[in-house]
Amino acid sequence: MGNNTNKITRTIKIASVLSKYGFEDIISHSSIDKIIPKKFIHANEKIDRIKSLSVYARIRMAISDLGPTYIKLGQLFSDRDDLLPSELTAELKKLQNNAGEDFINVREKIGKELQINPDDFFESIDEKPFATASISQVFKAQLKTGEKVVLKIKREKIQEIIEADLLIMKDLAKILENYNAESKKINLYKIVHTFEKSIHTELSFLQEFDNIERFRKDFQEDENLYVHKTFKHLSNNNILCLEFIEGIKITDISSLENQGFDTNQVAMVGFDMYMQQVLKNGYFHADPHPGNIFVTYKGEISFIDFGIMGRLMPSDIEHIEDFLQYLINKDAKKLISTLKKIAVSYSVKNQKQLERDVYQIFEIVDESSLNNIDLTVIIKKLKEIFKQNEVEFPDYVYLLMKGIALIEGIGRKLNPNINVYQIIEPYAIEVIQKKLSPKYNFFKGIKRLQNVSELLGDLPNEIQSLVHKIKENDIEVSHKIKGIELVASTVDRLVIAIILAALSIGSAILVLADMPPKIYNIPVLGFLGFTISLFLGIYIVISMLKKGKSSV
Repeated sequence: MGNNTNKITRTIKIASVLSKYGFEDIISHSSIDKIIPKKFIHANEKIDRIKSLSVYARIRMAISDLGPTYIKLGQLFSDRDDLLPSELTAELKKLQNNAGEDFINVREKIGKELQINPDDFFESIDEKPFATASISQVFKAQLKTGEKVVLKIKREKIQEIIEADLLIMKDLAKILENYNAESKKINLYKIVHTFEKSIHTELSFLQEFDNIERFRKDFQEDENLYVHKTFKHLSNNNILCLEFIEGIKITDISSLENQGFDTNQVAMVGFDMYMQQVLKNGYFHADPHPGNIFVTYKGEISFIDFGIMGRLMPSDIEHIEDFLQYLINKDAKKLISTLKKIAVSYSVKNQKQLERDVYQIFEIVDESSLNNIDLTVIIKKLKEIFKQNEVEFPDYVYLLMKGIALIEGIGRKLNPNINVYQIIEPYAIEVIQKKLSPKYNFFKGIKRLQNVSELLGDLPNEIQSLVHKIKENDIEVSHKIKGIELVASTVDRLVIAIILAALSIGSAILVLADMPPKIYNIPVLGFLGFTISLFLGIYIVISMLKKGKSSV
C-alpha cells in the first residue's frame, strides 16, 4: 500500500511539472489525466513564455523540478551524444543537484541506525553538512581517538522516493515509446532499466564500502595513491564513516604550486594511475571529476566517492588492449572487428564508409600532432560513428569513455601541453609485446584448441538432439544434405589432428622442461608423446590418400 501511495503522490507531482513546462501532450496521451484531478494540472499564466524556450531547455528545467531521481538520470546521460541530440546533452550538463535545505539530525540518525550513543564514539559532530547531494549529506566529525572523519548519511525516505520514481519512469518510458518514434528508436525503456541498476548500486552504502576496500587492495603497494580509511563499526547501509582527507582539490593549481607540487607531474601520475585501474586492475572509478580527486599534503593522489565503479572481465580488458593496439598501429579493419566484438548490437549499413570514418580518427592521432592529441575529440568522433551505425555497447564502455574524458580534462587543466600519447604509448607497447610473446600465443593457441575440442565434443549430442527433433516432427527439413558421410569422416580426421597438435605441443614442453625419467638423456614422456604423434600423423596421411583414390 505504501508503494502505491508514494507512486500516486509522485505521479501528481510529475503531471504538475510536465504541465508547468508545456508537456501537456504527454499527459493527454497517457492514462495520467484520468487519475489526476484537474486542479493539479498547472494553469500557468507564464506558459507562453516557457513554451518560447527550446524543448531541450524545458526538458532540463522539468528534470530539475522533478528532484533527485530525475536529476541523476539527466546527469548520467549528459555525455551520451551517441544516443541523444547534442542540444539535449548540452542542457543536461547544466543540471546540478537540487538538494534543498532539509538537514538531517545527525546524532539522532546515528543513534537510531547504529544503535549506539554517539557521545561514546565521537568527540564532536558538525550539525550542518559541508556537502550535500540528492541522495545523501556529508558531515564533518572527530572521533574520540582524535581522528577526523566524514559521515555520509542517506537522506530520509530517499529509497521510497526513488523506488516510486523508477516505477513511474518505466511507465512513462513505455508511453513515450508508443507515442514517439525517436524514443522507441533509442530504446528508452532499456535506458531506464540501465539507470535503475545504476542508482540502486549508488544507494547501497554497503556496496560503496566494499568498493573502497577493493580499491585499497588494488593499490596497496602504490606509494602515489592514498585510499581513505573506513570505519566498519560506524557504518551500515545508510551511514558511511570515512577518514577525512586533508588535501588540495586536484584542479586548484595555485594551492598545488604554493605547496611546491609540480602540476605537470601530478597530471602524469593521475593519468597513469587511471590507466592502471583500467588495464591492470579491471576496476576503475566511474566518476573522476575534479571534486572527487585530491592531492594530499604528502603528494599522493586520493579519490573519493566510490558509489559507482566500472568493472571489467578479463575478456573486456583484452578487447580494450586490442582496441589500443589497432589504434596505435592504424589498422582500421581489426579495430572495427574489435568494436563489433565489444558491442551488444550494431547495424553497419556501409562498411567502406565506416572504414573511412575510422581513418579520420587515425589522422587525429597522426605522429605530426602528438602533443596536441585531444582524447575528447577522439571520443566525440567515436560517438558519431556509434550513432551512425546504431552501435550499442555494454555499460562499462560508456563509463570508461566518460572517465577518460574527465581525467584528460583534469590533465589539460594542470598542464595544457600534456602529451597524452606519451602516457598511453608505454601501455600500448606493453600490450603489443604481450600479444607477440611466444608464451601468450602458446596459451592462446591451447585455449583455441580447447574451444574447438569442446565444440567437437558437443557436436554428437547436438546432432543427436537434432535427429530426435526431426523424428518427433519438431523440425521440418526441406533440403537434402549430400555428402554427409564425407563430412563425418572429415570431422573424425579433424579431431585426430587436434589431438595430434596437442600431443606435439605437450611433448615439446616436456622435452624443453627436461623432465625425468629419461632414456638416452631424453624425457620418456616427451619421447612417447612424439611417437604417438608420429603414428597419428601417418594414419591421417594414409586415410587421406585412400579417400582420394576411392573418390577417383
